Amino acid sequence: MDLAAWRDLVIVIWGLVGTIACIFICIIIYRFYTRTMSLLESADLVVAKVGDVIDYADREVIRPVTQFGTMIQGIIQGISLFKDIFKKKEEDDE
Repeated sequence: MDLAAWRDLVIVIWGLVGTIACIFICIIIYRFYTRTMSLLESADLVVAKVGDVIDYADREVIRPVTQFGTMIQGIIQGISLFKDIFKKKEEDDE
């Protein structure tokens, strides 16, 4: 075999090895992609469920507590207003 034949043989072998390597890498990337996508889909479901729980907690717990706090604050401000009015009348009477 002369040098040209060896060169052609090496080119063909490296071409086959490169093609097989590319196919192998593509298969690995595809399997990684499918596993990653299934994990992302399950993570999206978990995030949606957590969002639902937070919305429910907001509706059923946080809003009534804030409304109750606002009511108590209004009562305290009303009492303090009447206290200040009567206190000023007593100071004006003296």
